[in-house]
Parts: sequence; C-alpha cells; structure tokens
Amino acid sequence: MTSGRAGLVKALVGIGIVLGVIGSVTAWFLSFEGYLPGDSMVRTWATAKDRPSDEANDSWVVGDVAVRGRFDAVTGFGIADGQDGKKLWEFVPPGRARICGSAPRADEGVLLVAYGTESGATGGGSGKPAPPGKGKGCSTVVAFDVKDGRELWSVPRTVSDGRFSGNGFLEARGGLALIHHERTDQEARTPGGNRSLRALDLRTGKARWTAAVPGACEVEDMFVGKEQVHAVLACGEEDADDSGYDSGEDVEVTAAAFDRGTGALKWNVPVDGRRPFSTDSTVFIESADPLVLRAVRSSNSNSGEMTGAFVSFGRDGRPGPSIELSGDYGQIASAEVVGERMYALAWTYYKGRHYRLIAFDLKTGGEVWNNELDEPAAGFAVRGDRITVLCAWSTQASAITDLLLYDAGDGEELDERHFREEAPSGYFFEHDGRIIVAGPAGGHAFTAFERW
Repeated sequence: MTSGRAGLVKALVGIGIVLGVIGSVTAWFLSFEGYLPGDSMVRTWATAKDRPSDEANDSWVVGDVAVRGRFDAVTGFGIADGQDGKKLWEFVPPGRARICGSAPRADEGVLLVAYGTESGATGGGSGKPAPPGKGKGCSTVVAFDVKDGRELWSVPRTVSDGRFSGNGFLEARGGLALIHHERTDQEARTPGGNRSLRALDLRTGKARWTAAVPGACEVEDMFVGKEQVHAVLACGEEDADDSGYDSGEDVEVTAAAFDRGTGALKWNVPVDGRRPFSTDSTVFIESADPLVLRAVRSSNSNSGEMTGAFVSFGRDGRPGPSIELSGDYGQIASAEVVGERMYALAWTYYKGRHYRLIAFDLKTGGEVWNNELDEPAAGFAVRGDRITVLCAWSTQASAITDLLLYDAGDGEELDERHFREEAPSGYFFEHDGRIIVAGPAGGHAFTAFERW
C-alpha cells in the first residue's frame, strides 16, 4: 500500500509539473499575443481608410481632434470619448490648387496650411500633365481652427516662381504665425535684396512685424521659441542671373535669432565655427528652448548611416557641447529635447539593427543613462517624466507589436505591453491614456489603442 501511495503521489506530482509547464507556456503565449489583462494593448477604434496616394501625409493631434493633411485635402477626426475617429470637417483647396505646405505644429488649436498651383506639375497624383499656364506656386496661407475646421484668416505669400519648394516656410507657436516670404523674380535680380520673415497674430492674422533675412541668406527652417524666433539660414554669395548659390567655400549654414516681439535680428552665427556646414548639408531645428539643431553633413540612403552632430546654443548664440550623430552608442535615428536633456533612439548593426534608448545631458554632451532594447524600435515619445517606445518584431516589419514605458529620470522600465492586433508603423501620439497611431496613405488615417 505504501509503495502504491508513493507511486500515486509521484504520478500526481508529475502531472502537476506538466500542467504547470503547460500553464506557464500558455500564459506566456497569451501575454505575448496581448490576451492577458495588464499585459495588452487593444484597438478601440479606427478612422475610415484614406484614398490611395503616392504622396506623403502630415498628421497632428491637437486637443480632441486628430488632423490628417494630404495634397488634396485636410481632414479633422474626433478622438474624444464617444467620437471614435468620426470625421468632423474637411478642407479641400479650390479649383486645381494643391496643398503644398503646413506648419509642423498646431499651437493654440490653430493649423496653418498653404496651397497653390505649381508650374509644370503633374495633376492630382495621377501622372497626367497639369493644365497649360504658369502656376502661381505656394502662394496662399490659411489658418484653421482645428476644433471645427473653421477658416480664421488667409493671407497671400510672396513666392519667387511657380515651383513648390517644400515645407519649412510656415510656423505656428506661442501665439505667432510665422511665414517665410521669398523674393519675387525682379527682387531676385537685385544684389542684396532680402527675403523676409513675417509674424502675424495666430488667431486673428493681424500683422505683428516683418524681419529682413540678413544678407544673401535663404531660410531652411524656423521655430518660435519663448523669447526668440530661431531660423536656420543658408548664407553666401548668390548668382544674380539665376538666384542660386555659388560653389565657393564662403557659403555655409548659420543659426539666427530674432526678437520675438519686434523681429530685430539678435545674432547670426555659423552652426559650427570649427567645421562649417555647407549649404549641401541638412540642418533643421530639434528644439528652440534650448536651441538644438540636428546637422547632417552626409548620409547614406542605403545604409541609413549619417555623419554630423546635434549642436546646442545659448540665448546669446554661444555654442554649447555637441552630440555626435554616431558614437559608441551607435547611430542616432531620432531624438527629442525636453529641458536640459535630449532623449534619443540609436542603433547598431550586427545581423540586423539593435536599438538603444539614451538620455544625454545638453550641458555637458555626456550620457545620463543608456538602455538596450530587446526589439527594434519603431518610434518613441516623451511626455512629462515618461518615455513611450513602440517596437516591432524586426527592422523589416511593417507593423508595431510592443509598447515599452520608461522613467525619463533614470531610464527604469516601468511597463511592457503587447498589441493584440498589429499597429501600423508610423507616427504616434498619446491622448487621454490612449495611443493614437497615424497610418500610411491608403490605410486607416488614425487607429486608437488602449491598455487592457
């Protein structure tokens, strides 16, 4: 009897172990696939799908509205509780005009959009030739109330010709609408004729000031800070016949600051006095308070590798320590500045890309903390004292599968979640505890996920 009982006990223990293993594997699988409470991200709603397009889209989340900008329309979707991505309003440019630019921010719930007709453009993304006649270029700026799509004001914009020059000429922040006006064809043939920055009241469109861009400089990017308006300028000698830059060594990229209240130029200094950045470099503003520029000297589109640096400046234009785009931490892919810190995603390559999340001290240029991620990162965002990172299975994946949450102070991991349904890999925003992901053209404009 004793041996029989012992055998039964052993059998029961064995069965218990097997069941425990099966339970553990099942729990791991359910957690990994997003089917356990406390470990999951579930989809709550998605907007209607976009029309197919070969052109890039712009996306914003402002208050309780998500906005999608395309070449043919700007559309607002409600994201408050109960609205579930409902289409609220839409602006379609008149006639054959196309949307050709927008402000990267929608401050105070006001979005700036520019539209016009391009000379020699193709029509509507269909590949058909544009109608005959010279286009007027990106010549009209409109301000919208994001909440209801109501037009607040519109102004004409001076352009040098009928070509679309891309974004970088509109800014909306701190109660100001900032517009970069180019020179007209006649002004372009006048040596020393300056382009200008014009500031208007963001809500009313009332003119505040006009600032001449110094010398033979072209505005590459601009940003309204708390006390100064910052601009990246490509400066040098110009050829009066074609209004283009010469190939001399005296052509370089500078950082400029204008008084926010009057538009007076306060300073204009080279981005890097020791190793000047030429006009074939790519330089844009990461942050205005403090001023931090991302300056790329060269890039390899095939490998994704870049050379350059993040360069910071004091309020008086004095440069601070720089942070190289590549170092022992790898190649920085994206960054976000919050106060005196810069947070960055960096990657190294060994049988695929491996990512790290890093915090830098802008005062010293040194690392504060450095965390290796288990999976490739698709993007990140800093909000308050928390950092949200979205990850994918691999660098070749077209969808994100995981959410990681970190403490911005010390880099400690606070939470890990798995998406039950794969999310589109694109820009994302946080709104009332939800993750709002902007999808690609032809897909859902926005998809909302929440913790479960």
